[in-house]
Amino acid sequence: MAFVIVHYPLFIFRYMGKKWFLVGTAAYLFLCFIVFPFLLHLPVVLTFGSDAIAYSGAAVNFLKYGFLSLDNIHPLVEREPGMSMFLALVYSVFGIENAWGFFVAQGLFLFAASFAFSTQIGRVTSARVGGLCFLLLLTSGSVLHSMFSAYRECFALIVLLFFSALYFSDRKSPSLWKIAGMGLLFGALILTYYSFVFFPPVLLFVRFVDRRPFLPMVAAIVLCYAIVAVAGIRNYSYDGRFRVVDDRRSAAMWYARGEQAQNVRGLEPFRCLWSEYISRDWSNRSPDCSFNAVKNRRWPDGLVASDDYAAIAREGQAKIRTNFLSYLWFSAIDVIELHLPFVGGGWSTAFNAYAALTAFILYVGCLFAVRLLFDRRFLFLTLIIFYNTGVFVLTDATPRYLVPVLFCYAVFGALGYDALLKRFHRS
Repeated sequence: MAFVIVHYPLFIFRYMGKKWFLVGTAAYLFLCFIVFPFLLHLPVVLTFGSDAIAYSGAAVNFLKYGFLSLDNIHPLVEREPGMSMFLALVYSVFGIENAWGFFVAQGLFLFAASFAFSTQIGRVTSARVGGLCFLLLLTSGSVLHSMFSAYRECFALIVLLFFSALYFSDRKSPSLWKIAGMGLLFGALILTYYSFVFFPPVLLFVRFVDRRPFLPMVAAIVLCYAIVAVAGIRNYSYDGRFRVVDDRRSAAMWYARGEQAQNVRGLEPFRCLWSEYISRDWSNRSPDCSFNAVKNRRWPDGLVASDDYAAIAREGQAKIRTNFLSYLWFSAIDVIELHLPFVGGGWSTAFNAYAALTAFILYVGCLFAVRLLFDRRFLFLTLIIFYNTGVFVLTDATPRYLVPVLFCYAVFGALGYDALLKRFHRS
């Protein structure tokens, strides 16, 4: 025990750097417990609102009745079950919809995951890069915004951070328990953020580039999909349909994108972006500018079970094929929207300015490390960035959807600033 108490802090400082670890920790605690709650007037009442209503409602029902469902009749398939299970765990400790208990729990998990990942990055690169990554990640306005919201993004970030920490650790010292851990964690990620369902096979390509044995990663992928299949089987046992999430959300998405491909052209996507995030003036804008506006116009009271969602999806996809160039153009503009800071939702103007500043700082660092995007050591992170960007710009892009992969940008930002500091030191 004495060895652990003495050795472990030394391990931290070796792979992350004492100065950067302490600065990152102090900044994180100061922001979480002083700045946001008291200076920026954290909107606690919004924590369990909007999309979080479904996640929280299912968690409450699971605790009360042992059935993950919104109405105790139908299985929860409209949204992924992972976030609801995490909320159920938090509620069992702190009480149902205890906002501060939720903040503390999610904040501790985020800190631990960021520490584990940044330590591994420090081993791959240098102590300063690991420390800078830790600092950039834990002070990001977008990350902190998601931490104080009961959406799925922060929990997905936590799971992906732990997975990535195991990935880099296994790369240095392979182990069967790490492979098993990666399989379990990525299965949990898909059950929280279903958009990653097609990513596991990409890991085989990374394995090929690294000239590493395929079989261990194949085992991790099999375990991952087995976990996802359990959720599908569970839903099948209740309603006879094998699926993890409901097809209503995907159908609504194709419907909205089809309307936008057909009706939003020329420079209008740029103007839509300006109205959404800068001017807030929607006069003279296309009524199809906003994804949610299009969806809510057809379903003002929410998606209803009686609609033929398969036919709605086909209708939207047909419009996309007919207006494919317009669809690609709108998707290209969505790349910009996806990479904007995660702001809004009732937060103060001061916080929005802070989120914009930290996003700017992060991206400037990334610019100094662009040449490292295809460095074999970081190919795994580059592929996560490309995959996440491709999926969401072709479906529905919003800044919140970038949060789970911001740790990849934090690594490249840290590499960029490390190179800049070395250059100043030499001069």
